[in-house]
Amino acid sequence: MPRFPVRTCVGCRTACPAAELVCLIAPEGRVRVAQRGAGQAAVDEAPGKRGRGAWVHPHCLAAVLTGGALGRAFRRQVEVSDREALLARAHFAHGRSSDAQGDAR
Repeated sequence: MPRFPVRTCVGCRTACPAAELVCLIAPEGRVRVAQRGAGQAAVDEAPGKRGRGAWVHPHCLAAVLTGGALGRAFRRQVEVSDREALLARAHFAHGRSSDAQGDAR
């Protein structure tokens, strides 16, 4: 039986496979989407250097950005500089990781 990482969405608080979620990171307090490989968190960051991550469903992201869930997830004040660009990037990253694993969207 294959094992896969399970993460909890900061928006709806549902635990599900990490492949269904988008990982957000906030280095220097600015939120951005982490680049991922199949089933992995940020591949563009050195291990231990990226800090906390916030996992969210793409459809929950808009609600998360308007509430205080990101600040609680990162345990500090964070800044979202371009909300629309972040939403677009999250949907693009989710589609790419699902396609790379052969999952239907």
